[in-house]
Amino acid sequence: MYQSLFIFENSDKKLEKELINIKFVCCLILLLFIFSLSEPKAQTVKDSVKIDSVDIYEMSLEQLLKLKAYTPSSELEELINSLIISASQKPMSYRESPNIVSLITAEEIKKSGARDLIDVLRMLPGFEFGMDVEGVVGIGIRGNWAHEGKILLLIDGQEMNENLFGTTQFGNHYPINNIKRIEAIRGPGSAVNGGYAEYGVINIITFGGEDIQGISANGVIGQMLDAIGRKNISLAAGDKWKDFDISLFANLSEAIRSDAEYTDVFGSAYNMANHSNIKSSSYNLGITYKGLQIRSIADLYQLKVQDGYDAIVTRPYWQTFSGFYNEIKYVWKINNQLTITPKINIKNQTPWKTVEDDSLTGNYHKEIVRYRGNLSASWNLSRKINIVAGVEHYLDEAKEKTDSSYFINGKNTISFNNTSYFIQGLAKHRIVNLILGARYDIHSTFGDAFVPRVGLTKKINRINFKVLYSNSFRAPSVENINLSIASVKPEYTQVIEAEIGTQLTRKLFFTANIYDIITLNPIVYYYDEFTLSDRYTNFGKAGTRGIELEIRMKNTYNSFWLNYSFYTVKGKENISDNMMEENSKMLLAFPAHQINLTESYNITRKFSINTTMQLRSVRYGYTAIDTSGNLILSQFKPILLFNLYFLYQHLFTENLDFGVGVYNLLNEKNPFIQPYYGMHAPLPGASREVIVRVSYHFKRKTKNENVE
Repeated sequence: MYQSLFIFENSDKKLEKELINIKFVCCLILLLFIFSLSEPKAQTVKDSVKIDSVDIYEMSLEQLLKLKAYTPSSELEELINSLIISASQKPMSYRESPNIVSLITAEEIKKSGARDLIDVLRMLPGFEFGMDVEGVVGIGIRGNWAHEGKILLLIDGQEMNENLFGTTQFGNHYPINNIKRIEAIRGPGSAVNGGYAEYGVINIITFGGEDIQGISANGVIGQMLDAIGRKNISLAAGDKWKDFDISLFANLSEAIRSDAEYTDVFGSAYNMANHSNIKSSSYNLGITYKGLQIRSIADLYQLKVQDGYDAIVTRPYWQTFSGFYNEIKYVWKINNQLTITPKINIKNQTPWKTVEDDSLTGNYHKEIVRYRGNLSASWNLSRKINIVAGVEHYLDEAKEKTDSSYFINGKNTISFNNTSYFIQGLAKHRIVNLILGARYDIHSTFGDAFVPRVGLTKKINRINFKVLYSNSFRAPSVENINLSIASVKPEYTQVIEAEIGTQLTRKLFFTANIYDIITLNPIVYYYDEFTLSDRYTNFGKAGTRGIELEIRMKNTYNSFWLNYSFYTVKGKENISDNMMEENSKMLLAFPAHQINLTESYNITRKFSINTTMQLRSVRYGYTAIDTSGNLILSQFKPILLFNLYFLYQHLFTENLDFGVGVYNLLNEKNPFIQPYYGMHAPLPGASREVIVRVSYHFKRKTKNENVE
């Protein structure tokens, strides 16, 4: 078998080295966990004074009688009991929401020193990243390749997936400095959020003006082994006056994907240090006045590309993804029982744009606009019964900018429309909460789609449980329809999930869940050798099953988050292009076993040491072509990504934060592997990178602060 620089060598010496590394990681995890459970005694006393500062003289007699049960919430309890808004139309607590959800807070992102959204999402169980084509890195979840329209990415309620193929692009994209929290649903969300939420939802919520109350700036510079890794700057401004809240973020960044050498399946190579540039710029404006909410986001993402589809091209070229996202909605609270919300969105995108002076790649320049209207109502029949229902309609209009007869209708424009009806009922009972929901879509081209969901959830003292059954669908995108020979249909996914969680102590929380995923008639990409063109069709089955474990410890001084995920396709029918040829237990690109550790310890009130580690088991991918023209499957060794970050907050002044960190400290070779039979060799990841981050926040003082 062909051996590349990344291929696992099955020698006793190599195996022994890997076992030593794994043992080292296990010991380190155990030591960090024990270390995290300890608290400085002097600081504990100080904290007890703070949380017990209750003015008994201002209490009523009834409140005094209940005082013996008064226990202020710990930081962990505030996290696990917070409301989730992306799992259902009605906000529900983290422990009772009808989805498997992970939360990441602004504090956790800040202390981890994460460079981009890839670093953040790798802290979660089940998420990994793979290679598509032309320098684009996409996302996978629970072993499944979810790049084309199977995971919905939301930023402040705006759907960021591009509407030609349904993809999202990762790597120094989507600024993270202004994120207030991330709600990551590992499981279907189509019944609530539509066709891109088939396998999961990543809901990013940024700071509002009330959170900012002033102006802030953030700058990052990173140095890889052989090149400057990144130069990012972001600005934020916002404030709140009575009922008026405004926030504005702006980001400008430049980075490289890698400083290593890329080798295609034919053996050609080039150095990526000067040929994998990433440029990103964006703004995000939010305005709220009473029930009126306005959001405007602009996003420009550019990739310098030379890797092509399979063979390296003769020189690098630029590929551009641009989008403008605008929304206006009004939350009309008629009374305490009924709320009606009308919403209008306009989404304008030009993705995958390549315009060259010669035939290097062939020009691709299409624009797509989605006009969407949504009307929903939330009705509280009683304190324990809620019904949410609504209707949504969108119109997609795509225009070909370079060819007058490219679309399937023989014109340079094409349009599709879709109408959706959705309903969800929630009934709370002392034994169990019952959630019933469904969505019915009628599309102008592919017909209709119906997806139900059923959930049983409950929190009883320290224990909570969830039993979930959901159907979801992946609506064909414009290019799926345009490039299909026969009319492509939606793909359907059935997911069964169960979770149990227990609050072991006020500062320690454990959850475990199992899942089974079956996707029917998945939309599959293939290359038609007769017409020499890209095609899509429905074919076969796909899916995985597995387990996920999480344990979180959090208090004022330190935190510890350890999770493990495992998937298998044993006993599943899967598309052959996405399955290993020599092993029926794994899919291409994604490891069966993942362990993530995020740990933070405050040495002082201002200074903290933070580590993140990701341990990945073996992976498989195609790396070369043999003499007969067949792709060669190769095994990639287990890797340990170790990141260390030092953060000093309020340096010299309350406004200034300074951080320095090292990422991929062990300089592991961690390529992005193509998760399907596409003839693209693994794209090298970044080498060891040292970053420096400086943040300055000028916060307007409130009246209470001035009095103090």
